[in-house]
Amino acid sequence: MEQKIYKIFIMGPQGSGKGTQAELLSKKLGIPAFSMGQLLRDEITTGSLLGEQIASIINVGNLVPDTIAASVLKERLEKPDLKDGYILDGFPRDRSQYEAFTFDKPTHVIVIEVPKEESLRRLSGRLVCGICWKTTNKETGAQIGDLCSCGGKYIERDDDKPEAILRRLDIYQKDTLSIIDGYKKEGLVYFVDGIGGKEVIHERILALLK
Repeated sequence: MEQKIYKIFIMGPQGSGKGTQAELLSKKLGIPAFSMGQLLRDEITTGSLLGEQIASIINVGNLVPDTIAASVLKERLEKPDLKDGYILDGFPRDRSQYEAFTFDKPTHVIVIEVPKEESLRRLSGRLVCGICWKTTNKETGAQIGDLCSCGGKYIERDDDKPEAILRRLDIYQKDTLSIIDGYKKEGLVYFVDGIGGKEVIHERILALLK
């Protein structure tokens, strides 16, 4: 693949596999991948007042205010390891965040499409490591309390309970689709079918980047 700078946004509803695809792309392209959610969770683990505020918002299924998210992201993008590009999952999610993102510009906006019912099914069975945030699913036989490879235990997040999932999916429909239209007008959007194995979807994305 031609060597160039990729600044890739991966978007799609919760449960569409954005994090998995970001990780695969990171290995293929040799550039860092991170999610807005991970940046916010990292802030939570610091135990700061800002981290406590973020935790109280996330745990009831709400989205973090754009001013907080943008400032956390801007600080990350200033790190030297991103000089050759990056892959970002989970930002922007609404019009305010879209307008606040004035400190850089994506080269590609990949939108992974899955039906609402599929998102709900996937997230309802998701378990997350309480230390490294690696995910697994009950469909694989995993259970709450199982050990992750890092030594942490898998837990069920409060925002992966059905009522919180539905709320987040409604927010996506209401707020995020409109900003995808904004990027579409700039010629940056590439839609990808999110149904299928992770390697199949990965190949679909690579084909769009050529």
